[in-house]
Order: sequence, then structure tokens, then C-alpha cells
Amino acid sequence: MCGIVGYLGSNHAAPVLLSKLRVLEYRGYDSAGVAVIESGRLNVLKAVGKLSNLETLLQKERPSATVGIGHTRWATHGSPTDENAHPHINASGTLAIVHNGIIENYSELKADLIAKGYVFRSDTDTEVAAHLLSHEVEKDGDVLAAILRTVSQMSGAYALGIVSQNSPDRIYAVNHHYSLTVGLGENESFLASDSAAVRQYTNKILRLAQSEIAEIRADGVRLFSFDGAESSREPVAVEASAYKIDKEGYKHFLLKEINEQPLVLRQTLSKYLSGADKQVNFNVDSFSPDIEGMYGVKMTDEEIRSIDRVQIVACGTAYHAGMVGKYVIEELCGIPVEVDIASEVRGRKLLGNERTLSIAVSQSGETADTLAAVKDAISNGSFTLGITNRPDSHLAQLTQNLIVTECGIEVSVAATKTYAAQLICFYLLAIYLAEKRGSITPERARQLKVGLNQLPGVVEQILGREEEYRRESLKLADAQDVVFIGRGFNYPTALEGALKLKELSYIHASGYAAGELKHGPIAVLDSSVPVITVLVPGKVYEKTLSNAQESRARNARMVAICVDGDETAPKTFDYFFRIPAVEELLSPIVTVVPMQLMSYFVADYLGKDVDQPRNLAKSVTVE
Repeated sequence: MCGIVGYLGSNHAAPVLLSKLRVLEYRGYDSAGVAVIESGRLNVLKAVGKLSNLETLLQKERPSATVGIGHTRWATHGSPTDENAHPHINASGTLAIVHNGIIENYSELKADLIAKGYVFRSDTDTEVAAHLLSHEVEKDGDVLAAILRTVSQMSGAYALGIVSQNSPDRIYAVNHHYSLTVGLGENESFLASDSAAVRQYTNKILRLAQSEIAEIRADGVRLFSFDGAESSREPVAVEASAYKIDKEGYKHFLLKEINEQPLVLRQTLSKYLSGADKQVNFNVDSFSPDIEGMYGVKMTDEEIRSIDRVQIVACGTAYHAGMVGKYVIEELCGIPVEVDIASEVRGRKLLGNERTLSIAVSQSGETADTLAAVKDAISNGSFTLGITNRPDSHLAQLTQNLIVTECGIEVSVAATKTYAAQLICFYLLAIYLAEKRGSITPERARQLKVGLNQLPGVVEQILGREEEYRRESLKLADAQDVVFIGRGFNYPTALEGALKLKELSYIHASGYAAGELKHGPIAVLDSSVPVITVLVPGKVYEKTLSNAQESRARNARMVAICVDGDETAPKTFDYFFRIPAVEELLSPIVTVVPMQLMSYFVADYLGKDVDQPRNLAKSVTVE
């Protein structure tokens, strides 16, 4: 989940590399570094910690080089140290590599290189690639030929950026089951893991295919497959967009993004739902300037009616969105739905066939475990559909059908507005499938569409209670352990609430199905443990209330997410986060917002790094 950048042209490379690294810092912030070629010599500058540490170093050194590569790291192999920071160099200091992914057979390769006399200074698998490439270059001095020989020896999924002082007029990029984008400007070229970093500078981009090598010069790019065959394709013109990092008056990006949720909901709804009397429209002719072609739900009505099973794969917050999707699709379509944590699919058989719809959810579209599960689904003949915020992602390239959320860039590592957008997409998809299959009446469909269109206004009302929520939240800031419970549609909400508090405040928090509390977890309850219960009117209200009362009997500190006018809740609960009432089926979109704000206020009060929590990265591109 690291970020790779590169620049080659007539301008100073360091400021360009730094600017692009800012865009990619969401991918990791354990360390950062650059390698530039100046006056024919390779110069590597790197620093542990946030990107600002590298920026300070570059301001001091002020390299004037016009070619270089850069990296921002989330540690996989080796702890965050200067030695393990990228770029990594060969023994002679003439060649540098930046790397994203994992070289699975690095141990064997390292043992062989040590036997040949190579000395390792880091604990990373990346240094193996640096020495292996150097070894191959020494055979004939041809960097491209050496790269071809090197990749033939490495297994795993990875992306590389390479510079050599022996070839100072070019950058080499290697993409193997990842995403890399080359941008072409006026006698200058750019490289990045994410097209957003490139689009600051040019609207002409070329995405590397899987198992492809690019030889990048200032005036163009040559492409090669791993077997050495050269290919050619034209760059795609996209919408250039300056990457604007602006909190717009908010203390943190996270708070800004929580407050952007009404807009995100409106934008996504207006894109796919034109009115309560209209059908949901996932138009296959919708064109995005960010991708080469069309996206939408391209399945025919006959194919949709043939589906007898749905699989959803995702990780983290997207997994919780998938769990809500399961409940909604089963409710409206009558199709059995399974939800898997994508990493748990690895190493076992993913069952499916031509009557299965496999849905993959990933904010970035680059989550390695999710992508691997999609490939398994494709291999067994399933229909595939992706839900992502990034139409230019690897997931978008893989899936036959694609629903794009309308979130814009989410800067804060903890997902908030992208979760809301994923939820709304699942509701729209469930209605869409139900209407095609005839499993929902026109009146019920209209009722749901009216309800969905009201949700942005409801969320705005909730956000207007921010100060009230802040006061209630700080009453929980002294907790060491917190339990979240919910049932039915809001069991996933309890899981997401616990995850947010854990991510942001580092307070240990656990989410449970409310009925499971008495099957073991109740043992942890005492007067020091808050129990936060999602309690909304509907089929499971009484049962959820009963589960909460079991917690109160153990002297737990009782907190409720409950609706305005609920006169029963005060008999059981001590603290309240009240929300406007909505239909139970739609409630996960509104019940999660107080939990997001609660987690934010507690973390900010405790002085935590709200936007970049320790040990986390936004895009998890390793399995």
C-alpha cells in the first residue's frame, strides 16, 4: 500500500515528486524518500515519519536534478526506520528502486544473493529487487534486458519504479498486478501509483497493463510485456484536475468529510435515480473522463433474472457496507447473499457459477485481497460487479459491471463519506435488481426511492446536532473498553462504530450482534465499560432493548443511538445520541453518523492524529 512517483523533464524534480507524494500519502506515512540523478550521480534522500520530514530535508538539500523517483511507505517487511525506507539502492549506489507490493519469494532470492556476496542493509523485500537487478545489469549493462530477467525470477504482486545513473535520461516502471499511471506532458513525463497525482500536471495519461514494463523518457514512453515484446497504444485524454488539499475551515479533514455526506448522498442519488417514479438507472452509456470506456450495470434483464445467489467481498469499512448490502438485497430481491472478508477467501475455494453475482466493494479499487477474490469469481464464471470511488482503478478494469460513488477524494484515512456512498449504492442496486426481477411492487419501490431522497436532509439534521453530540461523546473519553451492539440492519452499524472508535482514538472497542452479547462477551461488562446500543423502531426494537437491559443489569454505562421521541429508552440508558426517525431498512445511513462524530470528538479530545491514525493506510494494496 505504498505510493510510487516519478518525474523526468526540464523542471526540478524534487518539488514535483513532493507534490505527487502529498497526493499519495494516504497510501502510507511510515517514511518517505526520493532518488534523483544530479550531475550524473544518484542522490537518495529519505526520512522516517510523515512526509513533512522529507519536505524539511529537501528544503535543506535543495537538489536541482530534473529526473527522479519517490516513495511513501506503509511498512510490510521491516519496521519504519531509515534503513528500511525507500528508495533502496544497489551496492555501488548507481541504481535505485521504489516498490509497492510483496515479492513472495524474496527469502530464497536473498539467500542466493548473500551466497554471491551481496550485503543487505535493510529488512525489506525491496532491497532484494535492487541487488537482483544490479546483478543482472552487470551481465551486459542493458537495464531493460536486466529488468526482464529480474521479473522472470520474482513472484508475487508488485509495482516498481527504477532509475539508474547509467541511464539518466529515463525512468523504468514495472507493473505486475498493481496500478501505475504514466502522464505525458510537453517534453516531460510523470509516473504515479494513482492517476490523481499525475492529473495535476497533464491530461494525457497511459495506464500500464498487468505484467507490463514502461521505459519512460521526457518525450514519450515505450511499453514491453514481461516476455520482451514491445507494444504501442495511445495515451487517453482525461480531465486534468489540480489536487486541492483544503480543510475549508474545519479542524481536520475527517470532520470536513463527515459533513460532506449530505452532498455525497445527493450526488450519488442524482447520478443514478432521477425521481421516485423513475427506475434506478445504471446507464451503460455513462462516460467517465477518468476511464477508457463506459461503466454501469451491463447485465441484461434476462441475466439479472437468472441470478440465484449473490456473493459480496470486501475489507474493513467496505465489508460493513457489504453486510448492510446483504440484508437489503435479501429483503428486496429474495436472493441468498453471502458476505466474505476478502482476505478470508484466499486459500479456500470461492464457490460460484454463471448464475452467481459477485460484488466487490473497495473505496480505492486497489485492495489486493478484494482484487484476488474478483479474479477467483471471474475464473468460476460468475458475473462481477464493482463498487468503488475510483473509476480508474484496478477493480474498475477487472469487473464486468461498475458502480462509481460520487465522493471525490477522501483525504482522511478513516472512511466516512465513502461508507455512506457505498451504502446508498447498495440500496440503489437492490432496488434496481428487485425491479428487474419483479420481486418488489411499484408502490414499495416508489416508497423506498422517496425515503432515499429524504436521507441527505436527515443527515443534515443530524450534523446540526454536532455540539450536543460533542458533549455526550466526551463523557466516554475515559473508557478503556467500549462495546457496540445492534441487530438486523444495524448489526453492521455496531461493527462500523466500533471500528471507527478503535481507528481514531486507539480505545479498544468491539461490535457485536446484540443477541450474541449473552453468549460470552457479556463477561467483560462492568461499571467501567460503556455499551453503545443502536436502538431504532422496527422489527427488532424490543429484542434489542431486552439485550441492552441485560447489559444494564451488569452495571455497564449505557449509551443509546435512538430516535427523537423515544420515551422508553430513558428507562434503560444514561446517555443519548438522538436522531430523526427513518424507516428501519434505511436507518444504517443515519445511525452511523453519530458514531462517526463520537469517535472523532473522543479522538480529538485525546490528542490523537485524527486524519492519519498510527499504523494505518487508506489503500491496502498488499494481501
